[in-house]
Amino acid sequence: MPVIPPTAPSTVPAAASGGYVPTFQVNAVPPQNKKHRGLKIFGITLASLVGLVALVYLVGVFIFMGRFFPHSSIIGMDISGKTPEEVHQMLDGVLGDYTFKVEGHGLDLTLSAKDMGMSLDGKSIAENLLSEMNPWAWPYEVFQTHDDTDDLVSTFEETKLAETIQAAVDAVNAKGDAPKDASLAYDESVGAYKIVPEEEGNTLLADVVLQQVTEGTVNFAPKVKLTDAVLARPAITQDDPDLAVAREEANKYLEGALELTMAGDVVAAVDTALLADHIKIGKSLKVKLDVDPIVEQIKDQVNKMDTTGATRTYTRPDGKQFTVEGGDYGWITDSQATADKVREALEAGKGGTIEIIMKQNAAQAPDENGRDFGNRFVDVDLTKQVARLYDEDGKVIWKSDIVSGLPKDGRDTPTGTYYLKTNDGASTLRGYKPDGTKDYETKVDYWMPFKDNSVGFHDASWQPEFGGKRYKTNGSHGCINLPPEKAKELHELIKVGDPVVVHN
Repeated sequence: MPVIPPTAPSTVPAAASGGYVPTFQVNAVPPQNKKHRGLKIFGITLASLVGLVALVYLVGVFIFMGRFFPHSSIIGMDISGKTPEEVHQMLDGVLGDYTFKVEGHGLDLTLSAKDMGMSLDGKSIAENLLSEMNPWAWPYEVFQTHDDTDDLVSTFEETKLAETIQAAVDAVNAKGDAPKDASLAYDESVGAYKIVPEEEGNTLLADVVLQQVTEGTVNFAPKVKLTDAVLARPAITQDDPDLAVAREEANKYLEGALELTMAGDVVAAVDTALLADHIKIGKSLKVKLDVDPIVEQIKDQVNKMDTTGATRTYTRPDGKQFTVEGGDYGWITDSQATADKVREALEAGKGGTIEIIMKQNAAQAPDENGRDFGNRFVDVDLTKQVARLYDEDGKVIWKSDIVSGLPKDGRDTPTGTYYLKTNDGASTLRGYKPDGTKDYETKVDYWMPFKDNSVGFHDASWQPEFGGKRYKTNGSHGCINLPPEKAKELHELIKVGDPVVVHN
């Protein structure tokens, strides 16, 4: 039997061809793949889940827009899920019973909210705390711990709290020792400034205590332990470099110490101790020497060194002691010129020696008894009616009996320490009565005045004798009458400026 080859299906639709349509061609669209069907179902399911999650998320956002997250607390109170109004009521309840204890460094104080003038806007605080929460992040935040105590802020009547703290601090400080800054002190044993270390002390700083109390109570802490920051501290310590510089500057001023001399003898000094009394060290450790009071002190000292008219006690070479007052012999200082010289030296920082500037000199600086004349002087003993001239070795090189002034009618010889004014030889002596009329006029060969030009030594040829009691009846008008030959001897020995001591 012959083989009939298969015939390919016609691509012409049956209606067009009018021919037979096989049954396997009834469904023109082939059936779908099972894999594609599964993906469709998965997509529908996923979309449903996303919608559900979104719904839950939005519900959570809505809830936490008005309530606090789980695990939230404030000053130990659980506020999880609470509304701001509920938290407000909780905070208001806390304030009424709140007390606060302050301890440390001698302070033991319990304060109530009333003591502190404390107030709390619980409503605003609760609302502010909630506003700081991010409800859109609730899926994360609900698993976190939230302690909002640090965000709690209370307010105070500042004056009332400050007064309470100040009173408590004052009570502690009254029993304590304030700190002392490191300082400079003059050490007389070494003649220099040294650094004195600071002292810590144990008094409190009221403003720092107030600060720590305020920081502790704003979040309702039950107690604050005061730190060392509340202690008053020395502002200047011994290792402060500025203090070391100040010491150097102060010691530099001490190098300007001065000695003041009179006839070569030291009679006064601007020593380191005096300088230290007037070296001023300010709070900023600036060092200054206050020169003015030193200069004035030296000026006063120098003024007191004037010895004219002073009382002097001296021992004559024969061992007899006398005290005499008055006269014009002695030192006359120029205190102003000396003070100016001292000021100049101090301001220049130059130490050394300054000779006191004089208007009139004496032989030596006064000793403890006031004697300022040396071994060479004329001693006039009115009681013994004897005059002696001593040389520099204390030896008598001239001696004579005398006739002094008549001890009445104002004619007695003045006592005191004088000096020879002139020694020119011959002169005419004139005396006048109180009414201005001439009393006498006498020529002498040797006129040696020692009190102005009115009283002095001179030859008196009209006196028949000298010494003894003659002065009581035939005394002079105040001069020292000498035998002519003795007057000549004295004229040849005595020098202008020689001291003349007249005593009873």
